[in-house]
Amino acid sequence: MISALIDGFLFSLSLILAIGAQNAFVLRQGMMGKHISGSV
Repeated sequence: MISALIDGFLFSLSLILAIGAQNAFVLRQGMMGKHISGSV
């Protein structure tokens, strides 16, 4: 369980570093099905 948590955290961190924090926020909003125009 802890291994999966650490893997998920490191994967998320690597995505944020690779594409930028603002783009990660917009992608996360889109994956959760929320409208992007309301979050910009």
